Amino acid sequence: MALSPISTYSIVQSTLSDVGNVEATLQKEEGEVSSGNASPDFAGMGSQVQQYLSLDQTLSQTNQYLDDNKIVETRLSTTSNALSNVISTADNLQSLISQRLSGVGDNSAFATQLQGIYQEVAGQLNTTVDNQFLFSGSKTDSPAIDASAIPTLQKPGVPDAGYYLGSNQDLTAQPQNNSMVTYNVRGDSQGFRDLIAGIATAKLGDSTSDSTLLSQSETLVQKGLQEITNEKANLDANTGQFTTADTNLQNSQLYLKGIQESIGNTDLVAVSTQVATNQGILQAAFEVFAKISNLQLSNYLK
Repeated sequence: MALSPISTYSIVQSTLSDVGNVEATLQKEEGEVSSGNASPDFAGMGSQVQQYLSLDQTLSQTNQYLDDNKIVETRLSTTSNALSNVISTADNLQSLISQRLSGVGDNSAFATQLQGIYQEVAGQLNTTVDNQFLFSGSKTDSPAIDASAIPTLQKPGVPDAGYYLGSNQDLTAQPQNNSMVTYNVRGDSQGFRDLIAGIATAKLGDSTSDSTLLSQSETLVQKGLQEITNEKANLDANTGQFTTADTNLQNSQLYLKGIQESIGNTDLVAVSTQVATNQGILQAAFEVFAKISNLQLSNYLK
């Protein structure tokens, strides 16, 4: 009877092939765990590449909205503070004119006090953020008003915008998709026209000792004060729109990042478990290989 040759070659080769496959898989899994990425490049994402790129673009747009909103919100906050200061100054002006009419105050100091109040208002109207004037409309490189002297009205007691140096175009911003908001207050708004006309009329009334003009100036200041207060309320409402937009954008940002991470990031629990499994397989394979390597002919003849 012919004897067939006995060899471990095929068993060894099969074992080595299995070990090589497991080692390659283990190396990939260990790379995922250490980097946190499910794939080192887009090629490894397969059919999910387009979704990943789309999410990345949307996230980039969301981040840009948030960055732009911060800039606008700084301008809104500074503008609101300036309006609060103007309102306070206008309150003081009302009291000053009332005292002048009643003869309670020092009439000789009235003109100087009036000039000081005008400069306070002009200073607020010429407020800047990052070297851009807030009350000049789109002409942000120019002051809104000449602060050197109280302007002269084209017609006594009648408000006009002859003092205004800015643009008549407002500034708008898009805090999020499908939303457009005007975020500035111009120095030629009706409230400021009335307030400055009140100051100019008070100056004229004082210089001519005309109580009618002084009474008219008091009315103009009261009207301007109310209009500027309304302007501030509208501005604060617009600020609220940006705050709401930021909340929506931040929620969207978290949601989009979660989806993107589920595509591009490693599931550490699942992959770590698989790493442990494959390490166990390799160890078992090496033990089998070691036993096969130590086999002798006598082991087959037993």
